[in-house]
Amino acid sequence: MPSSAFWWLDSRQKTKYIYAEFGHHRPIRDDEDPCSIQWDTKTCMINQLNDWRESFQNTNVYRSLKIATAPVDGEQLIGPFLVDIDNDNEDLDDALVVARKTFHFLQDRLGVDANNVRIFFTGHKGFNLEVHPQVFGIRGSIGDQLRNFADSLRQITEGLRVGKSWQTINQVSDTETVIDQIYGNRHFGYRLKHPYIRLHSSLNKWLVSDGRAKIRTKIELSVDELNKVTAREVVDKSEKQAP
Repeated sequence: MPSSAFWWLDSRQKTKYIYAEFGHHRPIRDDEDPCSIQWDTKTCMINQLNDWRESFQNTNVYRSLKIATAPVDGEQLIGPFLVDIDNDNEDLDDALVVARKTFHFLQDRLGVDANNVRIFFTGHKGFNLEVHPQVFGIRGSIGDQLRNFADSLRQITEGLRVGKSWQTINQVSDTETVIDQIYGNRHFGYRLKHPYIRLHSSLNKWLVSDGRAKIRTKIELSVDELNKVTAREVVDKSEKQAP
């Protein structure tokens, strides 16, 4: 099993939850919605993940946030707890500031140990912070998991918004960096709004406005890097790891 993608599973869960849906899409334009285009999807055993990567040259490849004990009607588990930070204007300086604030909120306000957090630059518009679900006591049925995930994410978002009244509830900075409300809410139903997560160390390829393709690697950052590097240095590292 690729440990980097499933680092948050304990030894019992690794033997129990062995199926996931894999996804892939073509390079999309900046003005396209990934949810509106045709995806290739397939439910497979998790140990086939590297085969899926190879099928698409490790480019624009994903796995579902839900994993299961069986390919159909199996018991399901969601993970990791994901904080998805994006800036549609590609202001990565601001997105990086928000990623730092999020990490320190997790650590200082919620008591999350750094060993239970992984930090990634997605390769394009922002950053992901992955947190071990057990930190928040997330367990139970899918419905219970989604409610607990949503409540935890709301707590983080509201913590970053203190004293501000931006137009949208998920905006957390003056330059429109947002935290994606992946898990829904009590008003519109708890659900996985975006059911996929880009695979670690995979290639993020997209098309800019003039039709040129750009490609970067989704990279992991250490806590030290998160606190010290510039956005430009993060991008340079990501581009150097792309072919």
